Amino acid sequence: MKMNVRGNDNFQTPQGLYDQLDEIFNFTLDAACTKEDCKAPRGLYHDEGVDALACSWGGERVFCNPPFSRKAEFIAKAYNEVINGDCPVVVMVLPSNCQDGRAFQQYIKKQFFYETLAGRVSFINPETGEPQQGNNSGTTIVYFKKDITR
Repeated sequence: MKMNVRGNDNFQTPQGLYDQLDEIFNFTLDAACTKEDCKAPRGLYHDEGVDALACSWGGERVFCNPPFSRKAEFIAKAYNEVINGDCPVVVMVLPSNCQDGRAFQQYIKKQFFYETLAGRVSFINPETGEPQQGNNSGTTIVYFKKDITR
């Protein structure tokens, strides 16, 4: 979770979790990253002034661990890119407590598959490079995908 200096916005997805998802979805774009923590072959680098919410994700297979403080905006963006655009898939890592939120209810529930992971994911602290203990929410993976054959 990235983008600004607020604590949870900067935490990164553990490589093992990304690798498991990438093995299935073959990501081509990391939609919320820095040059230092990009997971996919290409990234929308907010540290270079790229606003992922203003860019098209069309044609890309997208991985997104959105910044905590902007997760609702990224949820809406993923929905629109898949439903209204030509983005075949967005896989998003979210805190489980967002399931009660308005964006989750409006854009995900009853429209896309999602799963809450067992246990607690220890996201990576970008300052230390080490897993940060204390994820008090759990983690949900959302699969924004319109056409199951693509």
